Amino acid sequence: MAFVHLGIHSEYSITDSIVRIKPLIKAAAADNQSALALTDLSNLYATVKFYRACLGAGIKPIIGSEVIMENEDTRLTLLAMDNEGYQNITRIVSLGFTEGRADPTNHGTPVIKRSHILEHAAGVIVLFTEKSDVGQALVGSMPEKADELITEWQEQFGDRLYFAIKRTNRSGEDAFINAAIHAGAKHNIPIIAHNDVRFLEQDDFDAHEARVCIAGSYVLADQNRPQT
Repeated sequence: MAFVHLGIHSEYSITDSIVRIKPLIKAAAADNQSALALTDLSNLYATVKFYRACLGAGIKPIIGSEVIMENEDTRLTLLAMDNEGYQNITRIVSLGFTEGRADPTNHGTPVIKRSHILEHAAGVIVLFTEKSDVGQALVGSMPEKADELITEWQEQFGDRLYFAIKRTNRSGEDAFINAAIHAGAKHNIPIIAHNDVRFLEQDDFDAHEARVCIAGSYVLADQNRPQT
């Protein structure tokens, strides 16, 4: 079964990726990728460029976004399954700027209210990564909270929910994987393989790290800085 990348951020995510669209599509075509999903953080800036480049290379483009949610800085990955879904993701992302960013308590971050996502669910697929509210609840001190959240999501999204797991040897990763598999079986939510694509070649890692440090006002030598 072919693997489809559903967690790609481009340079338009600004703070955490150095992936440019043309090299991305070139690499995907050389690897015979049949589809790609662009899920830039809190924006859809690269949509047209990505869409046209994919079509030109015979690759199916999937449009989405990873959005920052209210409460404890959790994140949710949204994918459009059709034009209605794309329109709804556009509305959700826009609300992050017109309302979330305008709220002084968010310190300029385009934060999305959970209610806004639930209100614009049609045609949208949700991926629960370890960064999601459900993911954080599963590995937190009150895992029963995850059942409540999942019920709320299922009421609006039905079978358009997925747990997205990755194996990158990061701290806490195995705990989330085990919890996600258990919760997926309990609530009939499928599990998919996932990865955060932030650069294309292994040699690009240092440049990626430097960009993340610049965005977070850290220096590379700081042992206490967040690790990507």
